[in-house]
Amino acid sequence: MTKKNLILLAVILLGVFAVVQLDVDDRLYNWYLNKTTPETVRKDAIWLPNYQVVTEAKTLAGINNNASGVTWDPLTKTLFMVLNGPNQIIEISLDGDVIRRIPLEGFEDVEAIVWVGGDKFVIADERHQSLIKVTVTAETKVIVREDCPSFTLDMEAGDNKGFEGVAWDPKDDGIFVVRERDPMRLYKIHGLVGGKQPATMRVEKSEVLSEGAKAFSDDLSGLHFDPKTRHLLVLSHESRLLTEMDEQGNPVSFLELAHGWHGLKENVPQAEGITMDDAGNLYLISEPNLFYKFTRKAQGQ
Repeated sequence: MTKKNLILLAVILLGVFAVVQLDVDDRLYNWYLNKTTPETVRKDAIWLPNYQVVTEAKTLAGINNNASGVTWDPLTKTLFMVLNGPNQIIEISLDGDVIRRIPLEGFEDVEAIVWVGGDKFVIADERHQSLIKVTVTAETKVIVREDCPSFTLDMEAGDNKGFEGVAWDPKDDGIFVVRERDPMRLYKIHGLVGGKQPATMRVEKSEVLSEGAKAFSDDLSGLHFDPKTRHLLVLSHESRLLTEMDEQGNPVSFLELAHGWHGLKENVPQAEGITMDDAGNLYLISEPNLFYKFTRKAQGQ
């Protein structure tokens, strides 16, 4: 091999290393978004580039595995997450401290949870693609599956690649649901929240939102809907990426969950749940038992 070819090979290898190890392509795209997105659009968005980690990889005490979805309850000012081994609801503080555990009897494979107003929550059972509405009060000690209204979407169920994330739209009481993969899909289900049971259920399929949700993701592991911007946050643990998406399925901004981004010292392993409080702080749960908190940077930083 000639000296010229050796130099060319070295340049190519350095380029590949930079793209793979240093996320050069992602950094260039992030730079492009920051430079080309008008300030008016940023102000009306969540705008993930402004976020920095303030609590990184805090171990959730007493939880050894299977921490999954998480949601913010504005009434209790706490977070609620689900565990699927054994099936439980765990209430935790905004600093990631475990407050209490609520056993879930008769549930099989809970993967996601979302607060839907008052003392009501909706839990997703992944394997059966079921949504179950539950009541959680300060006095709740246990929740029994057969006592709760539910809805099952009988499509491609039973392969452990079902519902992975849920989010609530208070405007129409619809529940956004993402299917993890094979195929990756986003639905909106109406009728489970609000009113008396049994309700008339309606499943809304949106190819636009489904395509937008999976455009930058190798899988779909979590979901949050922000009623202020009406944007969805879509989480992918395989891609180590959180995507902000508008109502038309267009990507708005990104939060990379890898070392060197947003103050992270290490990669986030298997991110499974995402939520946001009314102050705009982001909370992320990583399986098996890690807690993360991101806050917006102050103006000028």
